Amino acid sequence: MRFYTKTTIGRFTLDLFFCLVVFQAGQEQCYSIPKINPELIKTESIHFYDHPMDADHILEVSPPTTKNTQQEFCAFDRPTLSAIQINESNIVWYNSASHGNPLAPNSLLIDNSTYYAAQLLDGKESEQRLAISVILHAPSTPTTSSNVQVFAIGQNPTVGDLEVEPINVVWYNTALEGKVLDFDTPLQNGRQYFAAQVSSTCESTNRLMVTVKINGPSDLKINKTVSNKHPMIGEKVVLTITVENEGLSNFNDIVIKEQLDPGFGYVNAKTSQGNFDATNKVWSLSSLQAKATAVLNLEVEAMPNGSYSSNSLIETSFPADKNSQNNSAEITLEPSCITIYNEFTPNDDGKNDYFRIDCIETFPESELQIFNRYGDLVYQQKAYQNDWRGLANVSGTIGKGNPLPTGTYFYILKTDGLSENKTGWLFLRKD
Repeated sequence: MRFYTKTTIGRFTLDLFFCLVVFQAGQEQCYSIPKINPELIKTESIHFYDHPMDADHILEVSPPTTKNTQQEFCAFDRPTLSAIQINESNIVWYNSASHGNPLAPNSLLIDNSTYYAAQLLDGKESEQRLAISVILHAPSTPTTSSNVQVFAIGQNPTVGDLEVEPINVVWYNTALEGKVLDFDTPLQNGRQYFAAQVSSTCESTNRLMVTVKINGPSDLKINKTVSNKHPMIGEKVVLTITVENEGLSNFNDIVIKEQLDPGFGYVNAKTSQGNFDATNKVWSLSSLQAKATAVLNLEVEAMPNGSYSSNSLIETSFPADKNSQNNSAEITLEPSCITIYNEFTPNDDGKNDYFRIDCIETFPESELQIFNRYGDLVYQQKAYQNDWRGLANVSGTIGKGNPLPTGTYFYILKTDGLSENKTGWLFLRKD
């Protein structure tokens, strides 16, 4: 005999050939009818058998239950159906509310999907299925401006020095799984490091790879030369400032301050790279690669008054140059007191009768040459003593010892004390 009626237990007639099977927490209990246990009101389901172990005669299996019909997971954990919280233990999963295909418990969950659970008891499933919607959280993969990041060995770089956006990341030593690295872990040359973004308790499914390159000690060196250390007053010279990166890693944001004494008059500046601020006398370089050189040519004029020292100083750089002993260069000019007057009147009036060069006596090895407008040599004198009155001393078109006519002539002054010959023009007037 089978019970198909859904009447209350209190109405059942005593029949010694039947028992009431109650499933509680997966365990079955057989109670003689009409013996009623008060705990029945707490049971998961009630089934009637014509024999305690005859599962074919189960009348109805209730659907499973859950604490939350919308459940959230981290995609990084690769959750499966078995991770979904269900109060009951014997569950069959489906991809639809009715019919459909059973799903394996180890099937990976798909974001924004709904899964359907049926309870299985003694081979019989619940007709109704419990619907569970699933959301997978997956933060985006971190980014960086450079997948190869270079450091100097003197920086003692650590994992925390790696540049990445956003900053809420976890660093690993491998692309998958691996070991979590503390931010104070020292970086190693040639190694790869992998960053996962963390949002709440979830990590990004993909990791950013950064390769580290650590160079040896870096050093900036500055040098300075001048085209003429003994210019005449009013003469222009070129100061050449050279900055060299002698290290194995790049320097960025280099600032070089140029200090000029009052004896210098700024004329012009040309750089091989970077920019020169003529107002503040500052040379700025955005970067200087390893073993590279940058040059600044600074044209100045020797003024009549003032001192003549020029100092170039590397003020800042990134990373900071730890060897500061070669970060400055100074040069001092010694302007020549020579002044060449380009007009004289050898007419024996006692005024301006001689071609005069101030301070020529300080250069006893000097040599003066005078040429006419046709390029003919008309006068030549070693150790000149300001005693030329316009007479030719070289045989030629005029004749040695004859006075030169009024006109424009050209001179070359050679001295050992000057870096180069002084050339120019002069006007000889007889009247």
